[in-house]
Parts: sequence; C-alpha cells; structure tokens
Amino acid sequence: MGKARSAAAAALVATLIAAGGSPAYADDPAPLAVTSTGLSEGQVVGPSLLFHPVWSEGANVTKVEVYADGVLSYTALNWTAGLCLRLSGKQDGTEELITIRAYDSTGAWAEASTHVVVDQTPPTATISPVGGSLVQVGGVLTVNATDVSDDLAEMSLYGNNGVTVASVTSAPWTITYDTVGGPQRVYVHVTDRAGNTREYAGYQIDNQPPTIGDPTGFRGRVGRVSGATHLDIPLSGGANHIEVRVDGTLTESWDGGHSPTSYGTTNGADIDYNFGTTPRTATVDVLVRDVAGNTATKSFALIVDPTGPTITSLTPANGALVRGSTIYFTIHATDPDGVAYPEVNGCYCPSGPDRLFVAAGADGSKTLVFRVYDNLFNFTTATRTVIVDNTRPTLTITSAPKNGAHVKGTVKINAAAADRNGVARVELLINGKVVAQDVTAGYSFAVNTTKYGKTFNVQLRAYDRAGNVTTTSTRTWHR
Repeated sequence: MGKARSAAAAALVATLIAAGGSPAYADDPAPLAVTSTGLSEGQVVGPSLLFHPVWSEGANVTKVEVYADGVLSYTALNWTAGLCLRLSGKQDGTEELITIRAYDSTGAWAEASTHVVVDQTPPTATISPVGGSLVQVGGVLTVNATDVSDDLAEMSLYGNNGVTVASVTSAPWTITYDTVGGPQRVYVHVTDRAGNTREYAGYQIDNQPPTIGDPTGFRGRVGRVSGATHLDIPLSGGANHIEVRVDGTLTESWDGGHSPTSYGTTNGADIDYNFGTTPRTATVDVLVRDVAGNTATKSFALIVDPTGPTITSLTPANGALVRGSTIYFTIHATDPDGVAYPEVNGCYCPSGPDRLFVAAGADGSKTLVFRVYDNLFNFTTATRTVIVDNTRPTLTITSAPKNGAHVKGTVKINAAAADRNGVARVELLINGKVVAQDVTAGYSFAVNTTKYGKTFNVQLRAYDRAGNVTTTSTRTWHR
C-alpha cells in the first residue's frame, strides 16, 4: 500500500557534463544544459509516471535518453507530451537514480539526475456506500472514504464514458455528485502521491422513477367498488418498495430488500381491502420506489357502491294463481355497475334472459325469495307468494235435453261450476266451436236450434282462475 516512504538520499546529483564539440565562440548558440529532470529529489513514483524535463533556453535538443541507475531505459525523439518513467517490477522503497541525457544537433549532450523512490502498491480506503454490480443510485450521490492510506492524494468518480465527473484531493474524503445528466455508471478511484490507483466497485445510475399504471380487476364498472375487493396495479421500472394507502391508512406494504449483491423487484401491486358498505368516494394512494431511490406516487378515486340493483318488474305478481309443474318468473332490474344475475330460493335457475323457473309442487300457497345481484355482488331481495292450483273446476249440467234428444226452437241449458280459487267462465260449444260464455254463477245458455243443422253436438267447458279446464261429455241433438 502507498504509505510514507523514507526520505530519498542526498542532494541533487544533477550535474552538467559537456562532452565533445568545439570551443564556443561569441556567435555560437547558448551551451546545452539540462536544468531540471522534471522530477523532485526523493519523489515517490509508481510503476508509470509522465514527466517533463527542462533544458537551457534556446537549446536545439534533438534526442533524449532516459537512464535508470545508469541503464538506458529508452530513447525519445519526440517529448512534446512528456517523457514516461516506467519502474514496473521494482520493490516498494527501492531508490532509483533517474538520469535525463539531452543531445543537440551538433552531437553535444548534457545530463541531469534525480533520485526517486519506488512505490507500486495502490492505496486503500473503505468506501461507503458500498458499490457493486447491482447497486443503483440516483439524484445526489454522496461517497465517503475512510481508513484511507496516509499517502492518499485523490479520490475521484470515474464514468463509464471515460470522464472523471468529480474528485477531491484532501480530507475529508467526501464527494457529493449530482448524477442527473451524467454517465450511466460511475466507479470510485483512489490515487496515492506516487500515482498508483485502485478502483472500487461503483454504482449504476438511475434517475428514472417507476411507472404506476391504472388499477385493473374491477368486477363492475371501472372505478367502482364494494365490500371486499381485489385490484391489481401494474408497475414498470423495477419497483423495489411499495406502499398502498386507502383513505390515509396503510393497507399494503412490500419491500424487495437491497444489498450490493441482491435485491427484489415486482411488476405489480395488489389492493386487497374491504371498502365496507358506506357509500362514499375512497382515495387510494400508491407509492413506489426503485432500488436507486427514485419515487413515484399516484392517487385514485374509487366510488364505494354498496347498493343492490333496482328491480323494475317481477311477474307473476304477488298472490297470482299459477298452474303446471313448473312456475316461470320474469324479472327485470337495473344497476350502475351492471346486473350480474338473479336467483330464486338460492338457485340460479334460468330458462332464458331475465327468466327463472322453480318446481310448482303441491297445490296451495308458495312463497319464493328472489335476489338480484350486481357485478359488485350487492343484491336486492324481493318476495313473492303465489298460489299453485293444478286442480280442475267441477262442472255439471243441471238441466238440458239429454243426449240423442230431438229439439226445436230455443232450448235452455243450465249448469253449475265450482272451484276453490274461483271459476273464471263457462263456455258453450256447438260442434266444437265456442258460441257463448257465462262468467256468473248460475250459468245458463239459450240455444236457437234453427241456426244449426239437422244434427249437432253440444258441450260445456269451464275454466277456473288458474286456467285449469273441465269439459262435460258431448250431447248430440237432432232437429
């Protein structure tokens, strides 16, 4: 690790040694001299260092040689960007004598030397927050370095675009960086005075908050709820933390956790809540946060509708007489959330749109309970009592010519009919056609025999109020 190094030896060895060449005259150029190696005596250097030597003003330098402890390291013909000192493979603390020898166009040369100390161990530090391949941050990022090497010279944030976006060169080792508009990823670099650098795991930059969609899963119309309700809220953008509040009360919470090596996300939030039976407008607030800390919020207004459908018609009517083995009912209803289905005595027994059926059973009074549900499972109840009547009325001809009788002129027929739920009418049929009817007890008919042929058939038929029918035997009359 780059720590303080022992002081470098002795004074600058830099000496100018002129070799070769002719004696100087008044109009000759200034003598060549290397006035600085570009290094400091005892300077701590890493495996690679760029430096800039200096020579006498006006000197026409054509070639530069770099020596390390007297051994030629390399020759440079272009040093505009500086010279590079490479000491890789040397042990830390090793003292090296670096010599710069410059040549001019006449072949004369001069040199200067400087002692440097080798330090190839990168510095160390404890970085917080800890970075990693799964660490995401957004907004203003604050990075702290503690327990740093005592020769630390710089801490920087380095973008994946190759640009240093922020740095500090002294304690406290804290960088505050606004990530908005910067590279997609940054790494932490620490550099010591020798130029050694260590890179620490960095951070994925994310300044885009998650997206909250509109709720789905409504049983009725969108935006209307009642009682126990489950709704789904689609999310995108890597939601790591979710909070759902109904009328200000936290009802749902989820957190996917977050560490440098793992975290969880979800693409949906749930609302499982009993909105009760109080009509109102409920407010649902959703908060979603991603791993980087970006937060999104959205509010929804939901209409709480606990009211069942309105029944607009139900037939047969209460107290109606019905007959047959099956009773059929027609029911109509309306509801803002849509009518789901009707049922009778707990049975959804449809025989067609808005039509239900139930077994008639024995004659007598029968009470039926109807429920009509809307799409929120609210229901409205209606009760009907009907009278089942499958018993035919009694019918007797009390006076009339017998079967086979010869008749003339106008002939009277008298009859008696009875039913426990009432007789609706008695009809007179001649030759199978209804020619008269009587709706009043003491049923009587007058038959003008001249209107019919020489032989014709006479019959009476009685209906009760339920529609049951009784017919007398047919009498044939002659004229």
